[in-house]
Amino acid sequence: MSQCSIKAMHSSAVVKVAREKLVTALGDAAVTMPEDLRRHLEELMGKMETMVQVLGNAERRPVQEQGMWAWLMRLEDAAYGIWDMVDEIQANNKGAPVTAVRWPCLPTATARKGRITASTVDKAKENIGNLLAQHFQASCGFSWADSTGKLEQSVDDAHTGTESFVDEEECIVGKEGEKQEIMAAILSAARESSRGLFVLAICGVGGVGKTTIAKMVFSDTTIIRDYARAWVYVGKEFDLKKIGNCILSQLSNKGEHQDSSDVELTMKRLDVLLGGGNKVLIVLDDVWDEGASAFDGLKRMLGAGKNDSKVIVMVTTRNAQNFLDANYRCETSPLSHTESMELIYRKCGFASRTEEARMELQEILHKIATKCMGLPLAIHALGYTLRSKTREEIISVLNSDFWNILKDDLVHHWTALQLIEPSDRLSTRQLADKYIGMLLGMSFLQHSVLPPSDDSSAAYFTLHDLIYDCAHAASSGKLIISDDENSYQHFMQKNSYRYAGLTNSDVSQQNLSGILSAQLRMLLFHGCSNKQFSDDLFSSAKYLSVLDLRDCWLQKLPDSIFQLRQLRYLNLSGSSKLVNLPDSFGNLLNLGHIDLSGCSQFLELPASFCNLTNVMHIDLSGCSGLLELPASFGNLTNAMHIDLSGCSGLLELPASFGNLTNAVHINLSGCIGLKTLLPESFGVLKKLEHLDLSSCSCLEGIPSVVDGLTNLQHLNLSHPCCYLSEHRFHLKALKDKWVKLSNLRYLNLSMCLNPILCYLPEKEGTEYIDSISHLDNLEHLDLSHNIFLFEIPKSLGELSQLQTLNLSGCSRLKRIEKWMGERNCPKKPLVVSNCLGLERYQFVVHTDEGANRSNLAQLKDVSCKEVEISRLEKVISTEEAQNIGLTEKKKLQKLALVWSAGRDDVSFKDGALLAELVPPQNLQYFELHGYSSEYLPAWLTSSIFSHLPNLVEVTMVDIPSCSNLPSVGVLANLQRLILRRVAKVTRIDAGYLSGGSKAAFRRLMHVTLDDMVNLKELDTYSSSDNFVFPTLDELVINKCPELRFGDSPPKTRMLVISDCNQLMMYPEKRGKHDNSSTCTTSAPVTEVVIESCEVPLHSLHIRNCSEKIISPEIMKGRLLSLQLLSFSHCASLTYLPEHVVQDTSIRELIIHGCHGIKSLPRSIYEKKNKHYPHLRIRDCPELKKWCELEENKTKCAHIHLIFEESGTSEPETTTHGKRQIEPM
Repeated sequence: MSQCSIKAMHSSAVVKVAREKLVTALGDAAVTMPEDLRRHLEELMGKMETMVQVLGNAERRPVQEQGMWAWLMRLEDAAYGIWDMVDEIQANNKGAPVTAVRWPCLPTATARKGRITASTVDKAKENIGNLLAQHFQASCGFSWADSTGKLEQSVDDAHTGTESFVDEEECIVGKEGEKQEIMAAILSAARESSRGLFVLAICGVGGVGKTTIAKMVFSDTTIIRDYARAWVYVGKEFDLKKIGNCILSQLSNKGEHQDSSDVELTMKRLDVLLGGGNKVLIVLDDVWDEGASAFDGLKRMLGAGKNDSKVIVMVTTRNAQNFLDANYRCETSPLSHTESMELIYRKCGFASRTEEARMELQEILHKIATKCMGLPLAIHALGYTLRSKTREEIISVLNSDFWNILKDDLVHHWTALQLIEPSDRLSTRQLADKYIGMLLGMSFLQHSVLPPSDDSSAAYFTLHDLIYDCAHAASSGKLIISDDENSYQHFMQKNSYRYAGLTNSDVSQQNLSGILSAQLRMLLFHGCSNKQFSDDLFSSAKYLSVLDLRDCWLQKLPDSIFQLRQLRYLNLSGSSKLVNLPDSFGNLLNLGHIDLSGCSQFLELPASFCNLTNVMHIDLSGCSGLLELPASFGNLTNAMHIDLSGCSGLLELPASFGNLTNAVHINLSGCIGLKTLLPESFGVLKKLEHLDLSSCSCLEGIPSVVDGLTNLQHLNLSHPCCYLSEHRFHLKALKDKWVKLSNLRYLNLSMCLNPILCYLPEKEGTEYIDSISHLDNLEHLDLSHNIFLFEIPKSLGELSQLQTLNLSGCSRLKRIEKWMGERNCPKKPLVVSNCLGLERYQFVVHTDEGANRSNLAQLKDVSCKEVEISRLEKVISTEEAQNIGLTEKKKLQKLALVWSAGRDDVSFKDGALLAELVPPQNLQYFELHGYSSEYLPAWLTSSIFSHLPNLVEVTMVDIPSCSNLPSVGVLANLQRLILRRVAKVTRIDAGYLSGGSKAAFRRLMHVTLDDMVNLKELDTYSSSDNFVFPTLDELVINKCPELRFGDSPPKTRMLVISDCNQLMMYPEKRGKHDNSSTCTTSAPVTEVVIESCEVPLHSLHIRNCSEKIISPEIMKGRLLSLQLLSFSHCASLTYLPEHVVQDTSIRELIIHGCHGIKSLPRSIYEKKNKHYPHLRIRDCPELKKWCELEENKTKCAHIHLIFEESGTSEPETTTHGKRQIEPM
């Protein structure tokens, strides 16, 4: 894009504003004027409408001739003159006929000096007409010879409508390869007869050269021949009707086409034009709207699928993700550094400089090329401005910083300059936000990376120097920005500047007066060190609309300020020496924005201040010397924004305050002198949306006015400067008032509720917070530093719009429940720093779409005993984990790290992230859920003892890929181990986990193995045949279908087995670790639970168990398939209960070494069970005596009794080699 193109865009904007001002003046019923004047204005507006259309084409068809630049300069002068003329008419003719109005130095005016008449307007109309005629002559094949406007016939007329699209060849670098790629794709498409519409998308970031490549292809007639061509600039609005008409106008014969507002008619005409075997190349330049519907509409309009024509559409688009249905997509890359250097050499005239100058500049230009990041547009714009600069000036460009622009200033300046006007649908602020969004989208503005000012909520933007240089070049002759006192004389000679920014605080009265000409519209002069200027300083600047003198040392404003009848914006903020305003201040009737913030010595407002009935924004913040407001302050009925924050000297608000019925924003924070905070009249401010009462000394009046503030959206009651006894009464009254504020979105009660919560019981305090849960539209809630807040009611979780919940400094708050964590994300933060009493925090990681970080950083300031971090897969980088400082959280005792189970996107980074989440050494309870990497980090394996020596409990759940387990055996304090769904683990070798330590598992009491589908072996003995779990009290095994014990089952007090088919089918086997005659260090099994055994249980051997093992709760109803039951060395067993032997299929009962059993169950000898072929008894003297009694022999006659001799081996399940007692 050439400098002339940028200039054309700027000129177009100036002309459009002048046209809009004409429209406004003619439509304003309050402006009265003679009929002939109105008629001439209407005719002038018609000329301006035509000029707007002409410049619209000029923006799209840049011209390089210097004469065109001069023509645009003259056009801007004429448009600015019309702009001034309309302002003068509006200012002088509202409510009165025009008689004598002073002329504002319109450059082409020839009317009688000092008067605006119909003939004056006629001259302006004639001037615009001449400019239009010159442009039309140039567009018909002539070029500018010089700046006087003389025309010559164009030399090259071969490709009308094409040449202007192509930059000079010597200014195109590094794009030939992409051009050839596109040409090859087009030729390939042309050879395929099956294709009708072929769409080729050229994609890339802004300024990378997409349009340049399209121009190169478009203008090439050597390879792509026989193609009709059409170029359409689309822009932000994808309007099919306009696109179709533009294509028709370029492809139709001259005079044959007329624009149509009917889309269907346009499509029919295109259908005829593009059919019949025609070959057409269409370029849609700078497409913004790239949705599927727009693309489908384009294909339908251009006849997708037609076989008798070739329609090739090239689309230059910013987003490579869109236009997914394009037949071919060319990704445009930035220039290499070598290519960037070549281009910047050409643009800055490097070759024409002396050899010495080239040597000096080479390194500097290398740095500038790097700064441009390979973007040709940036290099073109910056290189052009460097052409005429010296080495020192180029160095200043290199070292220049970003411009820091306050968003509110930008909006207020645009409004004061009348660059934006409210529409039927959008307010001025909404329009400004829309335009700022567009500028951000085009990278003209960027969000600031500089530290914010004292106002943390203020939005700042940056403007890079290369963008500034482009804008400065386009507005040449109208904009002055200087810090050099010596250059002011040069500027004063031109006397045509519209905007001035002066950064030299020592500018003299003479030089400042010279700049303040009748043409000046805006003056930014910060930090003026002069304490006083002459009273006539502003007498010449009659059209000044923006005057920004912030941080000046002025003690008094010049009296001539009342002559600034067009002044709409006045900023005197930070003028700490200013004491008052002149009495004539109230004559500034057009003033819409007045900023006196930080004028700490300011004492009073003049009575005339209340005459400013058009003022909308009043900022008196920080005027601590101001004691009262005028009684008629309520006359400022158009005031929408009123800031009195920090006016600590104010004792009361005037009763007329309630007359400010248009007030939307009122800030009274820090008004500590107010005895009654809000007068009763305050309750009628129905439009009020923002009310800030923070840091005030009283709450009186708030409950009584809340009922009337039905539109309130922002309420700040935070940080009262003191606590008074009556505060509790006012806060109690507010409890029933919250429901009235149904539109409230922001509520700040930081430190505000302490006076009432300290008196309420904990339950009633929670109920008070619950009263806020009726605010359905609440987005931000601040309850921080309410030190008597113990609990957050779950009802707050039902506030679906809530985005921010601040609980920092609530030192008695005990828990952050999971419902709070579920709604916590970067855009919906939960702030809990400095909650010293916090015991439990269930934190859920969130990442907003497209964000470069998650909300994990919010844990940095959290200090509590228990933390659960879930959805860890949402963490973007390991740096986030490093920054929260988990190792330093010495208060932490229990930690759960949770990745979501069953994820499709199994992440390679789980291991890297876990490696950074190292807990503090004092941790006692650790849980790991959903971890998907194959290996555990060192702090859980080889270095676990040094990192986590105090662990008491370890839990691992849903670990699908990891086959190794933590080295828990070396943890001297471990008491509980739970493994659930650790899928890759096939063998648990307790000896290996112990690391060979004799002290391993000395305190382990509970082990749970649950749903371990691939676990096949549990070995509880070390290599030296020692049982590794000497203190094991409970072993729970559930859903381990492949598990079998090692040589011997583990020794434990309670064994719970469920859904373990192989374990139950495993035959009883005497192993090397089983020795009945010797005592073991492990406690005897006292309880066994068998559940959900799918395979039939045929044999059960019970050794060393108490009577609990055969309790009805454990065994009844679960032994129906049992065939062999053996009791061995159960010393405390004194009888066999009936339920053990009845209703079963037992065929053999073995009783061995059970000295306490003295008889058999009645169900055996009363023949209730006739299935016993064998009853074998060994080393049971009391039971043997009972069986040998005559009366019992008769009872047991049907039983096959076998008595074993003492000292023999364990009874087998057969009778071979045994002495048999025949039934009697």
